[in-house]
Amino acid sequence: MDASSFKSYDTDVLDSRRFHDMYFSHACDKDLLYEIVEFPIKVLCDCVKLGLIKGQRLADLSMAFSLYQLIPIYECFSDITILEINDGCVGDMEKWVNGEEDAYDWAHAVRVRAELGGCSLNWKEMENDLRSRVKRILKCDLTKENPTDPVILEKADCIINLYVMGAVCKNIDDYSLKLKRMSTMLKKGGCLLIVGSFNGSHYTVNGEKFNLLEFEEEDLRKIFKDGGYRIEHLEKTRKRSRDTSVHYEHVFVVCAIKETDD
Repeated sequence: MDASSFKSYDTDVLDSRRFHDMYFSHACDKDLLYEIVEFPIKVLCDCVKLGLIKGQRLADLSMAFSLYQLIPIYECFSDITILEINDGCVGDMEKWVNGEEDAYDWAHAVRVRAELGGCSLNWKEMENDLRSRVKRILKCDLTKENPTDPVILEKADCIINLYVMGAVCKNIDDYSLKLKRMSTMLKKGGCLLIVGSFNGSHYTVNGEKFNLLEFEEEDLRKIFKDGGYRIEHLEKTRKRSRDTSVHYEHVFVVCAIKETDD
């Protein structure tokens, strides 16, 4: 299938429940669960220990009502903004903040952090603590100069982006542009965390293929340098899972510091 015919996370309807069950839940392929969920948690915990993640305000821009990326870092922040690109996922997140039933279970992600230390195994207590720190949920559009237009946010100390960039960018130039748009929401000296994949092509949900950007580590390093960032930490893990519903070579986690003013 021609990649141009693939759907895109930012413009097409996504079944978030099915997406979660296929890629983020405890029931998915063991190797895939490690690569997509457990590996990022471990790297983010390391970044916290290194003192790279700190401040008061955190902005989270992640795919399909995901919370596991916040489990290692949320306690560093008292003011969390949830940004959603896909319209359908805005409603999912609002239901969670309001404490409605039918929420996704992230106990398996909590278990990973607990094994690394500094965390209890009580997901409900952690969930309530995290929920209390979420101050706003906003639609985000990285094609706009102000991605949260008409709302003007106070700049964040840290932004975490889980798999969104590779899912909404069409090419390297588009990645660079959207990185700059996202950077307008981050303070100088702030920390940008991106979890993504190298040399991806697509992921599948309910038989429908969605686009993933095909690019390499050297591309990412150049984009960050040109965008005014200093990479402090980058780790990647090779795809070993035989699950054919998603195609990539590596999952990566990068932690970079913004060195320039907008």
